[in-house]
Amino acid sequence: MLVLALLSISALTIVIIGTVRNLEFITETTLTLLLPITALMLFASTAAIFIFLTFRNTASAEIFFFYIFIFTFSFDIFKFIIPMSAGAELPFSYGMMATRLVYFGRFMGALALFCSGLFSSGMEYQRMGFVLSVSIIISAALVWMLPVDISSSVPGNTWEIGRFLEIAIAIGLLKLIAVLNFIIAGLKNENYEYLLIAAGLFLAAAGRELLFYMPGYIPAAAGFILLVTGTIIFGIRTHQLYLWE
Repeated sequence: MLVLALLSISALTIVIIGTVRNLEFITETTLTLLLPITALMLFASTAAIFIFLTFRNTASAEIFFFYIFIFTFSFDIFKFIIPMSAGAELPFSYGMMATRLVYFGRFMGALALFCSGLFSSGMEYQRMGFVLSVSIIISAALVWMLPVDISSSVPGNTWEIGRFLEIAIAIGLLKLIAVLNFIIAGLKNENYEYLLIAAGLFLAAAGRELLFYMPGYIPAAAGFILLVTGTIIFGIRTHQLYLWE
C-alpha cells in the first residue's frame, strides 16, 4: 500500500509541475479539467498516507481494495493527453492510448469496490492476491478489446470507447453490488457497522461518478464532498469493525 501511496504522490507532482510550466496555455476549459484532477490526486495521496498509518497493523481486504479504488483516480491524469491529440499537437494514437488508460482505471476501480464487497461477505483473506490479479487482467483485457472512436467525445472528457452506455451501466452496477454485499453482511452477522460502511461506500462511489462525468465547478465540488465524506465514514467504521473483532 505504501508503494501505491508513493505512486499517487508522483502523479500529483506531475500535475503540479506540468501546470506550473504551462501556465500561459491554461484556458477556462483546461481549468475545469485541471482542478478536479488535481483535487483527486491530492485526495488520493492524502488518503493513502492516512490508510497506511491507520491500517498498517490490520489485515483488512476490504480497506485494501477500497484503497485500490482510490488509487485508480491517478489514471485520470491521462485525460490531459486527449485534447492535445484532438488539436493535432500529438498523434491520435496517443489520445487513443490515453483513453484506454483512463478506462483501465475506471474498470479497475469498479472491480476493486466489487472485490471489497466480496470479502465483506466472507471470502478468505488469503485469496486477496489472486482476486487482485484477476481484476487487473480483466481490466486490461477490456480496454485492449474495446474500440476507441476518435471522432466522438463522451462525458468524462475522453474519446468514446465501444458501447459507452453499457460500460457506464456495468460500472455502476458493480459498485451497487459492492454496497449490497456490505448490507447483506451486516444483516447476516447482525452487525450494523456494515450498514454504515455500505453508506460510506455509496457516498464515495457517487462522488467519484460526479467527478468523472460532470463538468463544472459545482458538480466537482459536490462530488469531492461526497467522496471525502464517504471515505471518512468507510475508513472509520471499518477500523471500528476490526477493532472489535
